[in-house]
Amino acid sequence: MKTPAKTPGKTTDRSIMNTPVSRDLFRANPAAPMGDSKLMNIQLTQTASMSISEGGSSPQESCVMPSAKQPVETKKGEPTSLLSTPKTKSKKQKIRKTPFPKMSGRKKLKRALTPPRNTFGSHAKPTRASSAAAATLLNAMSTSYDGVNDFRLTSTEQDPASFQVELPAKKEMLVHSRICALMDGYTAIHRDFNFAMLSGVSHLTLEKEYGRSTEDKPMIAGSCHRDVVQKLLACADDIVVEGFFREYTEEEKDMESTRVEVCIFSSESLRQIIVCFRGSTSNQAKPLRSNTLFGKKVSGSCILHEEQGVHILDAFRSVYFGTSLETTAFALLANLAARKPFFDIVMTGHSFGAAMATIASLRYASSNSQMRVSCHVFGSPRIGGEEWRQLVHSVPNLRICRAENSSDPYVLMPSGNEWVQCGHAIQICDDVSDGNAGIQFKARRFDRDQPAFTHNNLLGFVQAKVLSQGSAQGKVDHEIQSYVEKIASSGEQWFADFCEVKGEGVSGDNNERRLLA
Repeated sequence: MKTPAKTPGKTTDRSIMNTPVSRDLFRANPAAPMGDSKLMNIQLTQTASMSISEGGSSPQESCVMPSAKQPVETKKGEPTSLLSTPKTKSKKQKIRKTPFPKMSGRKKLKRALTPPRNTFGSHAKPTRASSAAAATLLNAMSTSYDGVNDFRLTSTEQDPASFQVELPAKKEMLVHSRICALMDGYTAIHRDFNFAMLSGVSHLTLEKEYGRSTEDKPMIAGSCHRDVVQKLLACADDIVVEGFFREYTEEEKDMESTRVEVCIFSSESLRQIIVCFRGSTSNQAKPLRSNTLFGKKVSGSCILHEEQGVHILDAFRSVYFGTSLETTAFALLANLAARKPFFDIVMTGHSFGAAMATIASLRYASSNSQMRVSCHVFGSPRIGGEEWRQLVHSVPNLRICRAENSSDPYVLMPSGNEWVQCGHAIQICDDVSDGNAGIQFKARRFDRDQPAFTHNNLLGFVQAKVLSQGSAQGKVDHEIQSYVEKIASSGEQWFADFCEVKGEGVSGDNNERRLLA
């Protein structure tokens, strides 16, 4: 191969500089430094390999012949140089001899410790072989041992979890009491109102639809009564219905005494998914029908479930497990928990619905230990005995707070030493000190049936039994509207800590509070 002549214009017959390819090459790179011998050498070598054929054909003929390495046009009429043309990869690639060529030591170590992508890659298709290999490797890398699932974290009254002793805010209790009042009172407006029609409808949309309706035309969208929508809007500023379920425990669905309902709401401001339980109208007004005076048991006790082997009242268990509401409601809660991962679960209810909510909260918290579950109930009767109480308090992700009016007779029913309450008690009392009538709230930690009366326990017990026999004040204090009015009209009155907590405790690091048992 001949090199180009030093004097322009004097070239030999087989010179490369006269070929069209070489002219295009140098025309496409006018800014290339001519003094760089290495660059000139590469350009001339590649150009010569394209222009001179093995048979000794002329340069003009070799350029006319089609070739796979001719210049590629990126723009119209503007060819690129041969150096910028991407080389096509051959189908057969040579196997590299070194496992990690041109890699730093840190990258080599990372590559060696990284599991193969065909098993753990996010884009790998799951197969039986890969799943089995992954399970085997995970078991080998795991630090657990056989039977670890048989153990679970527990708590007690003397050593509770920090979540169990958190006090609810007044705003939360007010919203929950209004929701219970909505569920208790909607039947007086529209007996068979279906809250599922409002599922997923935003608060703003409901306000617009309510504003368009009138008293002469109270139905919204032909089926929603405006008064029910008004009560729903009054519960909270951002309340949204997520689901509603109604079932009957008997085959005859006309029987009012067997009706059970669950309505699920959500609130962005509270960051809560609220589940409200409601029994039939008769059960809500009178959760226990018996002459339970002086410890007579009318409806016997039975085992709650094979997973929770404790005794509770059969009147509550038969209704709770008499329908499939638990399966349906828990399935929706699983969906909502995935959509709203930072929301807490709150079970609520009044009277008979309070007992249903307490059982549901225990069942849900036991099977979902990663969730924070609260149970805020109003006027709840006793559900079980000492075993039931200890089981409820042993679940560290479950917190129960029950609100009790001072003259509500059903919070002490059924009577007898074998029945006790569980959780914390929020007692609502009439404060007549200094001659000024008002409302006083007290929070009793893991209260054990201490009545809210100012007299001794025996007199309070007799008063509760007298009130339960038909006292007008007892019936009024048991109604959910009484709870709503007292919480809403009390102004800024609320408790800051549990009452009757003696001593200042033991101070730890960062002023951490610890109590000695």
